[in-house]
Order: sequence, then structure tokens, then C-alpha cells
Amino acid sequence: MRRVQGLAIPAADLDRAWPIADLRRDPWAGDEALAMEGSFQDYLTHCERIGAAPSLDEEAHRSWDECFEVTYRAILDGRAPHEAIEESATKLMVWGPRAHDKRPLPPAGLPLETSQLSDMAENQLPQAGHIAPDRVLGPWADEPVPGWVRVIAAAVLAFAPEVPPGVPAWTRSIKRRPRPPHEQRVAIRAMARTPPMLWRIEGPGSVVPHLPLGDRQIPSAPIEGLPDSCAVIGRAVWTGTHWEMCVALPLPRIPPAKMLVRRLDLELLRLRRRERRLSWEVMLRERSEVLYRTACEWLWMVLRDTDEVPWI
Repeated sequence: MRRVQGLAIPAADLDRAWPIADLRRDPWAGDEALAMEGSFQDYLTHCERIGAAPSLDEEAHRSWDECFEVTYRAILDGRAPHEAIEESATKLMVWGPRAHDKRPLPPAGLPLETSQLSDMAENQLPQAGHIAPDRVLGPWADEPVPGWVRVIAAAVLAFAPEVPPGVPAWTRSIKRRPRPPHEQRVAIRAMARTPPMLWRIEGPGSVVPHLPLGDRQIPSAPIEGLPDSCAVIGRAVWTGTHWEMCVALPLPRIPPAKMLVRRLDLELLRLRRRERRLSWEVMLRERSEVLYRTACEWLWMVLRDTDEVPWI
């Protein structure tokens, strides 16, 4: 059976790591607050793939990789502009335009409910109830948000590579006996292949991606399961007969696309150090909580001095 393992595995013991100590500006951060080494072997493979002679030996690669990590954290801490990452990213051959996943989405059949995904995450990650709200909702984790919002947060974590040695909870769940029915295994694999996105809701059954997204990931027909809001973060899943919005977190305001893209581009560069062919959509699938949390942090900044509540 093919092993599913994430790219964003930090160089730390996750059972003893405490990101808050490393990234005080964002106390809700997850694994991105922990050091993650790049892959020299992938650098060599990439050079061979494009027919270029490697300009870095292993020691020089390690030095530039460490420079990237330092700059990455300085940007997240607000001590450096985003442009500061370009030099080390160029040396490591991870700088460049986004690549998009051109593969069609597989049919999911009957997608899993949010509550099923939440249970799946908590069964494989007992700590999910504590860490998921922080990782997904950011500062809203400290507010009295409804229980259904916290269920969504746990469901989002089902797709993160959190189970040692860096596999997502959904993978461990469908591979351990007793295995779920075949239909559920097909559904969860298809849902995992579907990237999360911030969607603008433009009418009944009509959504438009607010951020860059490959053409084959965008619904080509009306989509079911939309909340009554102006925007939603979720996975537009193709069932084989219709589109359905899953793991859907409604937003009462639409965050600026430029701010979100800048943060996600930074995460894309970080993960490319492990796989230089990495597409934008794979990054979204691998680090979905970064999308949710960045949008929620912006929403909190907008609403914190008002009486408006985002979820009831």
C-alpha cells in the first residue's frame, strides 16, 4: 500500500515542540513556527531535471537553507519585508512563478460530513481539540465561538501531516483496521486531493475563487452546500454528479486577496525546498490551516473593536 507522507515535517519532536516559544508574534501558529530543513538531494535532482550544473555543494546548500529559515521567521515576525526572501530562495532554486495542478479532480462519490472528519482527526490526534482551534481559527480560538466552528477546525486538521512521522490523520484512519467501507475510503482520498480555497459567493450555487487556482479545480456547474454568507473557505469537491462545498467555514467579510497570496506564496517557497516541482494546489492541500488561520486573523483585526460576531 502506497505511503502518504507530508512534506512539511519540521526538524523537531512534535510531542515536545512548543511553537509559541519560537514565534511569539503569532502564538496561534503551527508547525510553520518550527525549523524545517530543505532537501539537498531534491536540489540535485532538480538541477539534473532542468539540465543545470549545481552551483551549491552540500555545505553551501545548508548555509543558504539556514539563511532562508532565518529570513522566513524574520518576515513572519514583521522584522523583514517579504522581498528579503528572494536572494536565498533564488540560490536554493525555489524562486519562480507558481505552478498549478492540471490534473482533474477525482470523483468523491458521497463526501464525508464535517463531523466525520472531525472525529477522524480526534481519533488519530487526541490533542486535536486543543490545537485545532489555534491552528485554524487563530485569535478566535480564545473567543466564545460556537461549537460547530470548532468542529470545522478539527476537520481541517484531518488533512494536515500531523501524525508522526508526518502523515495526515485521514491516511492513518483508512489504513488501520478495521478499515472504513470502500466508499468512504474513495471519498476521503478525493477530498484530500481537492485543495481548500477562499471562495466569493456570487449567488445561489455560484462561487468564484478569490485567490489563484488551477482551472480544473474550479466548479464548472452550480455547487451545493454553500452557507448564507458573502464568502466561504472550503473544498469544492466533485462527487461525480455534482459539486459540493465541504469543510466550509463561512466568512462575513472578504479578506484582501493580496495579503493572503503573499502569506501563501511564502509558504509555497518554504515547502519547495523539499520538492521543487510543488504546485500551488498541493501547497494548499498540505498547509490548509495556514489559509484558514490567515483569513481568520484578518477577520479578527477587522471585528475586534466592534460588536459584530462572525458566527452564531
